[in-house]
Amino acid sequence: MAASSIALERQDTSNNPALNQEAFNRATARGGETAARMTARGAYLKTGLLLVLTILAAAWGWSQVEVVSAFGRQVAYPPSWLFLAFVLSFVFGVLGVFAGRFIPIFAIGYALSYGALLGVASHYYNLEWNGIVLQAIVATLAVFGGTWLLYSLGILKVTSVFAKAVAIAMAGLLLLYFTAWIFSLFGVNFRFLSEPTPLGILFALFVVILAALNLPLDFEFVRRASAAGAPKYMEWYAAHGLMLSMIWLYVSILRLLALLRSQSR
Repeated sequence: MAASSIALERQDTSNNPALNQEAFNRATARGGETAARMTARGAYLKTGLLLVLTILAAAWGWSQVEVVSAFGRQVAYPPSWLFLAFVLSFVFGVLGVFAGRFIPIFAIGYALSYGALLGVASHYYNLEWNGIVLQAIVATLAVFGGTWLLYSLGILKVTSVFAKAVAIAMAGLLLLYFTAWIFSLFGVNFRFLSEPTPLGILFALFVVILAALNLPLDFEFVRRASAAGAPKYMEWYAAHGLMLSMIWLYVSILRLLALLRSQSR
């Protein structure tokens, strides 16, 4: 059956901006009947490649942080290119959603630029809480691998109820962040968003769980898109989307661990 005649079920697809019904529709509209088709294996291999590039860029970013001893403590200075990396990662991340056949360029660019940012930020976290970065990396890989295993074995099923629940939780989280930002303009701060209070730790744990629950939706999109015969370059879309989810999961876990370590001081 032609790829253009098969549609993903909207209610069961990912909340990830790179992995959604619109991305599939654009791809099938551009792909010809005889074009090479996407495979789940190809998508996961490209995800692995982007992960390696992100780690290498993070290691380089980490090395660019200048650390000096002053007044009995270590003081870190960020590299001069930090703002440029932030701009590039934002541009690559947004344009990658609409990149079409040029998605490999944007996906690799995002992995390198945002990876460098993660390296700098992670170095700062590790200076404050020694060993926290390794813990966050191990936890991220464990959650990703465990979620994929549960999904691949059919234990974790993506249903319309599951997808809607995650979508509602995501919308609520975004609304909360937006509301907190508006209130902050008037000098009102939501302490639980940034301080190691019991409520703050519970909220950080909720964010980690929500980030993990987005992964099965991404896996389901990859399965359905490959089964529906999406064009070959959609493997890069899938890899880019999965990297977005993994990075969010890592950052959320890192923040949770930092709150827990702060509370125990």
